Amino acid sequence: MIETDRNGTAHEVDDLDGNALLVQAQDAVVAQRIAERRVLNYAARWCVLHPAKADTEAARWSELGERDVLGYDETIGGDGTPLVAAFTAEPLAAALGVSTRTGLELMADALNLLHRLPLAWGGVQTLDIAPWRARRLAKLTASLSLQAARYVDEQLVTRIDSCGPVTIDRVVTEAKARYDTDQVADAEDQATKSWGVRLTHGRPGTWAGTSWLEITGDTTHLTRMYDLIGSTAEHLKARGDTDDLETRKARAVGVIADQAADRAAGQGGVQRGNTKLYLHIHADDLDHQTRDGVKVGSVEKLGPATLTKIHDWLTGSNVTILPVLDFARTDVVDQHDPPRWMDDQVRLRDPHCVFPWCERHSRSCDLDHINRYDPGTADDPGPPGQTRPENLAPLCRRHHRCKTRGRWRYLRNPDGTYTWTSPHGRTYQVTPTGTHPWG
Repeated sequence: MIETDRNGTAHEVDDLDGNALLVQAQDAVVAQRIAERRVLNYAARWCVLHPAKADTEAARWSELGERDVLGYDETIGGDGTPLVAAFTAEPLAAALGVSTRTGLELMADALNLLHRLPLAWGGVQTLDIAPWRARRLAKLTASLSLQAARYVDEQLVTRIDSCGPVTIDRVVTEAKARYDTDQVADAEDQATKSWGVRLTHGRPGTWAGTSWLEITGDTTHLTRMYDLIGSTAEHLKARGDTDDLETRKARAVGVIADQAADRAAGQGGVQRGNTKLYLHIHADDLDHQTRDGVKVGSVEKLGPATLTKIHDWLTGSNVTILPVLDFARTDVVDQHDPPRWMDDQVRLRDPHCVFPWCERHSRSCDLDHINRYDPGTADDPGPPGQTRPENLAPLCRRHHRCKTRGRWRYLRNPDGTYTWTSPHGRTYQVTPTGTHPWG
């Protein structure tokens, strides 16, 4: 294996001794910093080229269609940063081969470093500070006032590349106490707005019937809930459950949910919840077996699951069996909204938003008319047959708005792939295997 260092000198890796290998490893770290610095500089310049003007909207985290991971619904840069035009992130993110969210985060970090953390920004330029460390600091200080952010910048510039997260968090807390004391109540109110419950059904290829539940809420409420989970886990142990504590605590959540549902039903309230799963199992699939002889099925949005697991989930629940869809069906309707069969057909055909590098599940997307729907008038109705499977595609709310406003255009190819064209004329092909840039 041959590697080339920053000076353009080629080295056969297998011929390097220990000392030479360490030297080349250090050289690779510097090269990585240079590459990450370039991307940050390009993102900063991209923001400069696309300012928000009087006749344009400003880019906001809310355009993602949900609360951002940073926990606030504001413009992408912190106090003291210039506004950037809406839908600016899409072309940059597509060129970098990343999602819109990742592109927005890159732009926000560049803005916050350049305008709020100039010392850290300077350290990135001289390669004294790793760009990833500077970006982490930008995220941690994004909600601070400009004065507080500058304080953090001054306190950490000489040690951010060597200190750990505990030190950084302590300095950020000091900055809040010094400069943002009048915002404590506002911060608490803002934190309340970030409360929520998020259910994540595993990661690609690692679901295996296990999901993650993340709750952000009032400290006292969550503490009581945690204590209840712990006591229920101990009760399970007393009843003979031999699993470890953490497994019993996870199982306790289901016990608590069942008990709460039973109490509500007994009081005339909501009835015991049903499990809503989209199962795609033909008669032949029921006989399908893995190498070990275990029968499996497929659960939409989740992945494969043993029929034993599916049976456990459905026990005591209402089950609705729908007829198998004919994917060759090409009927058309003369109305804007597609009928149920067509809606399901399109969402199953394209399981996620068809915008480049977007992975929002189609069940959470709008169905977009690829060729804009023309409703016509009472005296002159629009063209017939506009709503048909070939003219529909799932787009998440943000990318639906982006397309509707004419910033991007796309078409569906005969092979079922999609070709998108950016405002800068760059094209991308979205296929079942991923997104591929064409130029």
